[in-house]
Amino acid sequence: MRALVTAELSEAGRARLEALGYEVARDGWGVTRQVLDRGALVAAAAGARLLVVEIETVDAAVLDALPGLAVVATARGAPTNVDLAAATDRGIPVLHTPARNAASVADFTIGLILAQCRSLARGQDHLRRVGWHVDGELPYLHFRGPELAGRTLGLVGYGAVGREVARRAAGGFAMRVLAFDPYVADPGPPVQAVPLERLLAESDVVSLHCPLTSETTGLIGPAELARMPAHAVLVNTARAGVVDEAALVAALERGTLAGAALDVYWSEPLPRDHPLLGFDNVTLTPHLAGAADDVVVHHSAMIVDDVEHLLAGRRPRHLANPSVWPGAAVAAGRGDGGHAPAPEGAGS
Repeated sequence: MRALVTAELSEAGRARLEALGYEVARDGWGVTRQVLDRGALVAAAAGARLLVVEIETVDAAVLDALPGLAVVATARGAPTNVDLAAATDRGIPVLHTPARNAASVADFTIGLILAQCRSLARGQDHLRRVGWHVDGELPYLHFRGPELAGRTLGLVGYGAVGREVARRAAGGFAMRVLAFDPYVADPGPPVQAVPLERLLAESDVVSLHCPLTSETTGLIGPAELARMPAHAVLVNTARAGVVDEAALVAALERGTLAGAALDVYWSEPLPRDHPLLGFDNVTLTPHLAGAADDVVVHHSAMIVDDVEHLLAGRRPRHLANPSVWPGAAVAAGRGDGGHAPAPEGAGS
């Protein structure tokens, strides 16, 4: 069996795939940092029964050009780079890796909270550019901030990342944690579920951890920012579109918000003339929250675990198109090539 892997892949993951009988070929973004276009992807994946991607797009044309393909896996939380309907229509199971970077993003979020509240980045920048004193005074007098213990952290979104942030904030920093998530009625102690309006009004730090959907686009706008205390800060490691960009800039300009810490932006790369770069009370990082070495280890293990499940005739844990099951077990084990027929109702 041949496998093409264009995602980043751990050495352990490769060894496990080879132990399962795959001849593993590497190409594309995970190796060269150059994304394969449709033609290049099809050429590289010729004869493959397993295709593992991360940035490359797998659409209906790619699937049609690879009739022997039995399994597609994507090293992403949601299979946004795979045409799920097309794969389902062809009876091809699509594996994905939800929460692969939850711990990484949670660690980074806590780091941003500390950096913003305790001026870690601003203090370092001043020391490097200017020197020790600030206008002849001790830096101690200019870069002070609150301890986190006893302060209130409001989490907008309580999925895998939100839960990890709550565990760190409550258990490690003794923060009071509130959560707003219409799909989570009871987050369990010590986290308290509250309406968004109350969360905004009572939080010293508001941290966003929801996906970008029609429901959440512009969720934090002028009215929501106005509900936050003047001493509060906004942290966003989720998606920029959850926040009204103009409203955030206006709140910072007026001083009705103490500051912000952002890792995601409405346009990436962040334009060099963006007004956020002019605020000294804003911490900015270039989309790094998921950039932990361990994330590759996590998604590699998750994908190989599920490939093992398929080959053994067991339902994968992270199957994005469950309607192909149990036919997917047959497809994964076929040795004669060709897409298995989609189960009745697949793609409907």
